[in-house]
Amino acid sequence: MLPRIWLVVCVASLLACPAAADEQPRYNLVRLQSQESEPVSNDTMHVTLIASGERRDAAELASQINADMTWALDLAKRHAEVKVSTGNYRTWQVRQDNKMKGWQARQELMLESRDTPALSQLTGLLQEKLQVDSMRFSVSAETRTRVENRLIELALQAFKVRADIIGSKLQANGYRIVDLDIGTFAQQPPVVYRAQGAVAAMDSRMPVATEGGESDIRVTVSGTIELTMP
Repeated sequence: MLPRIWLVVCVASLLACPAAADEQPRYNLVRLQSQESEPVSNDTMHVTLIASGERRDAAELASQINADMTWALDLAKRHAEVKVSTGNYRTWQVRQDNKMKGWQARQELMLESRDTPALSQLTGLLQEKLQVDSMRFSVSAETRTRVENRLIELALQAFKVRADIIGSKLQANGYRIVDLDIGTFAQQPPVVYRAQGAVAAMDSRMPVATEGGESDIRVTVSGTIELTMP
């Protein structure tokens, strides 16, 4: 058995030799990074409302939730500028003293629009039967892509300037890029509204007061250059 093991090792070593021979050693490697950022006004509003209830009979409860959600969908779909979708539907038992008291259920209605006044007005109307669960703002995909593309150009130019400075100060004849990574990131504001108990029922038909704020969009370029030394 020993000769066979030795033979396999030798063959594996021989096969690996050409690959090792092809690898060229690298010297004078420098890792550097550049970053550009820009604050951008949030142009998209997201609202999540819930239809909820509690009944002793599960079938009656489901009928109530379905009726409230159908009413809300019919109202929301009249607004062509608002994107409408339904979310999670949950049902669970309500127990008291280890005995089943009844059932509770809730279903989400999710709204999205770049027309903030229209969605704010619709949200107020929907609170006749639904409750606002959360609200947030974001930068639309079109705006984010446009800003990111501009920042990528600036970050790449900044990377080149830094590489030129390093090469010049180290008296290199030039450099070449070994690897390059481009990353994007958008820091959005936290949820600005969350319903709490009776507060959500006050002035339910009034438009919701909103302030979209800004998101910070950042682009980072990082990479390695190899200096060509005299």
